[in-house]
Amino acid sequence: MANTNDRHLEPIFILSCVRSGSTMLRCIIDTHPNLCSPGHLNLGPLCADLYTTTYYSLGKLPELETEVQRDQLAIKETRRVVTDLLGRYAQGKGKTNWCEKSTVNIDYLEILAKVFPQANYICLYRNCLDVAYSSIKFSPLGYMPELAPYVQKRPTNLVAAMIDNWLDKTGKLIAFEQTHAGQCIRVNYEALVKQPEQVLAKLFDFLGEPWDEDLIDRIFQVPHDQGDGDVKVWFSEKINKDSIGNGTAIPLTAIPNELMAEVDTLHRQLGYPTIEFQYAEQQGDEKRTLGDLDLNDFFQNRFLRNSAARMDKFSQLQGVCKFVITGLKGGVWTIESHSGDLTLQEDDKPSDCTIATTYKVFHELIDGRKTAVNAYEQGEITGDGNVVMALEFGRLLFGGEF
Repeated sequence: MANTNDRHLEPIFILSCVRSGSTMLRCIIDTHPNLCSPGHLNLGPLCADLYTTTYYSLGKLPELETEVQRDQLAIKETRRVVTDLLGRYAQGKGKTNWCEKSTVNIDYLEILAKVFPQANYICLYRNCLDVAYSSIKFSPLGYMPELAPYVQKRPTNLVAAMIDNWLDKTGKLIAFEQTHAGQCIRVNYEALVKQPEQVLAKLFDFLGEPWDEDLIDRIFQVPHDQGDGDVKVWFSEKINKDSIGNGTAIPLTAIPNELMAEVDTLHRQLGYPTIEFQYAEQQGDEKRTLGDLDLNDFFQNRFLRNSAARMDKFSQLQGVCKFVITGLKGGVWTIESHSGDLTLQEDDKPSDCTIATTYKVFHELIDGRKTAVNAYEQGEITGDGNVVMALEFGRLLFGGEF
């Protein structure tokens, strides 16, 4: 059992990439009788600003002669301000300690460690593909500020942008965990939602707090302060496992090879399977659960027949589009539009643009269980190359009933 006197009065931080379950975890912690956890407070940026303000004001008074003195004063004053503020918050909630979960804190680990050298950290991880899928699904009308730089870097491949974000944040978190091992406990989102009793018993033991299994039943019954984070939590009645494994709806071709290798390296460190293995499992599921759709018959007959009838709307479309369906029953088709005529081949020749999806999603599109717009917004259809041309070919392919 952890020593309560050593741990329970030290502040707690949940560190994670976006879309990793931190809102749910902070509600769990907030349910504990001794702990409170507010919405995003962005304490990392706050500490950085307080440190700078103190250093360049009080730190410049004549009695402070050295850089070490100025640094120590800035750290002390920053800690005093934040501790007083959150201490009063905890007291007002009838709790003895506080926990902060802002995802932006992962970019301010150095200042947090200086201001709170004895703090405890919950390092929350989630499978890269599921984070990427959830990030795209959550952001059809705009991306969280933390994701914007990655989208700006890869504006034509949002899947790669979301993976870049995961790699950056997860790499920082693993490095921090390794250098502060005694203050960190690792929690995997998948284990948390599948086996909450075992994971939470270990977590609260680490924090030096008593564990009561009835806490799980109270999570969605007691009030929690709302704030930035996953709004689905406020409409939930239980811990949900349904979002595990959804990331393989992302077309494999949307993941650049160099990123795939980097993801696999971090996945191995975290106990997750490689990307290739996850897609192989997905193909096995497809074989068991999906009906047969003859893709060659679809493209050579239904697609060409229906598209030819609508070519008057696409008379200006000139170019070659590669259509890739990943999965056990997938393939590659090249569609060329020239002077109002369409030609189609099952091959992988050079093209102006590429549209990709998985066999499972394509099956749902053809069956009418999903729309192309919804699939695109959730990252289940991706475009590459000439994006404008890919959009036109997408309208031609999915714009009518089949």
